[in-house]
Amino acid sequence: MATKKFHFTAGETFERLQPADLGLKYTSLQRFEIGQPGGPDSVRIESTGEELCLVVVAGRLAYRHQDRAGAAALGDVLYLPIDSRIELSGGPAAVVRFGAPCARMTRFVHVPFSEVDADERHKVYGTPASGTRRDVWNFIDEQFDSSRFLVGICHGAPGGWTAWPPHEHGDKREETYVYFDMGNGFGLQCVYEDMDGAKAVALVRDGDVVAIPQGYHPNVGCPKSGIRYVYCMVSLQAEDRNFMDLRTQRIFGERLE
Repeated sequence: MATKKFHFTAGETFERLQPADLGLKYTSLQRFEIGQPGGPDSVRIESTGEELCLVVVAGRLAYRHQDRAGAAALGDVLYLPIDSRIELSGGPAAVVRFGAPCARMTRFVHVPFSEVDADERHKVYGTPASGTRRDVWNFIDEQFDSSRFLVGICHGAPGGWTAWPPHEHGDKREETYVYFDMGNGFGLQCVYEDMDGAKAVALVRDGDVVAIPQGYHPNVGCPKSGIRYVYCMVSLQAEDRNFMDLRTQRIFGERLE
């Protein structure tokens, strides 16, 4: 029997990955590179029946959504409602597109990294002494008008662990990690329900993707770069969005540090 694939390199995500390709139920994903040698100078993305979250994972670009135009830089998030389109141009830049089915209308929002970094959506977890200190920026949180998304960015300290203690979202949410801005560093990503039979233990580098249908998912970054990733949680039940509704692995602790 073939082993289900959960780890993808950047080059495997230029074609749109449907939920089934990722071993998930609702999350779709695609990477776009704009203004790169041999690549397009612009792309048009249409949402149709999905709400979309676009995260700039490299460079800077220009966007136009209906009558609104602007510029988005590394770490910025662009959120699109259903039945809309956006044009991205300029660069060089790279963008990851997350999609999830949505049955109601929301609104377009540009969320700059600098804005989230300056308020309570920037949180610090863990401690240097335990090797778990990391910064988390919650771009699409419970207060954001979305049907299924909880989206943010995590930076782990060099040589440190994140998503620790190991936790899982049970049958409430699926998750996808996209690693970025790591240069030639690397990290290790674990995904398991049973430590004797892991779904994935992956060496992850810049641009890689790991899908997490369920199970515990701690990771660690190498001492050179640490680990940096976009997390995209998608609720399996529409409108059920609670970032901290999770279960930690009992032998490692009862709460996130």
